[in-house]
This record gives sequence, structure tokens and C-alpha cells, in this order.
Amino acid sequence: MTVATILSALGPLSTTDTVGEALVELADAHVAHLPVLDPTGRLDSVVTEAALRAHPEPSAPLGALMAGEPVSIGLDTHVFDAAHLMRQHGLSVLPVVSGDGGYAGLVVRQDVFGQLAHMLATEEPGAIVVLDVSRTDFSLGQVAQIVEQNGVRILSVSTEDDPGAGRVRVTLKLNVTDTARVRHVMAHYDYRVVAVFDEAEDDLEERAAAFLRYLNV
Repeated sequence: MTVATILSALGPLSTTDTVGEALVELADAHVAHLPVLDPTGRLDSVVTEAALRAHPEPSAPLGALMAGEPVSIGLDTHVFDAAHLMRQHGLSVLPVVSGDGGYAGLVVRQDVFGQLAHMLATEEPGAIVVLDVSRTDFSLGQVAQIVEQNGVRILSVSTEDDPGAGRVRVTLKLNVTDTARVRHVMAHYDYRVVAVFDEAEDDLEERAAAFLRYLNV
């Protein structure tokens, strides 16, 4: 799933827009960042609400503001990578550029994490089971076989690798709420269950963040 499928209808700012005008646009869009385009329509920078509010002159054009190289992604960027960049840089929106470097649009944090949560089956009813296992003993195929042999289906799976400790933490979203049988069989194969959650106990972004933690390695 690429970001091309979740481009926002929000428009960019221009280097000729003023600081005051940009603040109004940010407030109307309910975001803390917006991309700024130069007169040729190419990405110039990304302005932040904090920087605009700190500027002493509301009538100053955005083109006069000092800004570093803007963070951007391509149309073929996967949603996982977009979410990782947004968390890494603390962005509420992320500019998208085309293959030739032209501005193609933007994605909004809420839409990115909403799509990520959908892909992780967080909207489906079922329990979340977290396993802790040695890296040398971990086999995703075996885990799937154990689950499916008990008449349960895995809706999504994510892993968090800790090379220093030689451990892997595996998060499974299952299509059932009663996990007693699965947990019993997992223990028989030395897969230690460290946590079990019902889908009502976590919010959307926290579940998505659990998957993304391994992307930060």
C-alpha cells in the first residue's frame, strides 16, 4: 500500500504567502505543518506552526524564512515508511513528490496511521497476543501453524527484534477473543506469552506505533 492512495485534498502554501496567511491556513487545516512551493511549483520547504508564531513580522513572505532541506517522500513510498518518517521528524503532514521531483501532494498523519491501523487489522474484533522468544528459536511458520491448528486465524503479525538481547517480541492479532488454548500450546513450544490485550484496550495510534518500533532500529 503506497501513499499515492491516501493523498490529502489539503493544498500547499506558496513562498509568496505571508506568515499571517500561513497561520490561518494551518489553523483551518488543523495541522501543525504545511509544504511551501516555489514559483515553479516545486517543493521549497515545510513550515511549522511554532516557527511561524515565533516570527516577529506577520506580513513577511514565506520565501524570506530560513528553512533547511524539506523531508519528502515519493508516490511509491509504502505507508509503513511514511509513518516511520512522520514519527521520526514529528510531522503532522508529509509532502509527496513525483518521479521528476515535482510536487504531487501531501499525506496527513491521521490518514497515514489510519491506513496503517487498517492494514494491521486493528478494526477487526479479536485479541492481541504478545510473545517473547529467542531469536535462534523463532519460526514464524511454526507460530502460524500452532495458531491455525487450533482453529484460529492470524489477522496481522509484527515483530520487534532486540539483537543485543538475542530476543524477538512477536505481536499477533487473532480473530478470536478467547486465547486460552493458543496460549497453552504456545507455552508447550516454549513461546512465552508476555501480554494479552483485547482490541478495546488500545487506541489506534498506539497499536500502529507498536508495529513501527522495529522500524526505528
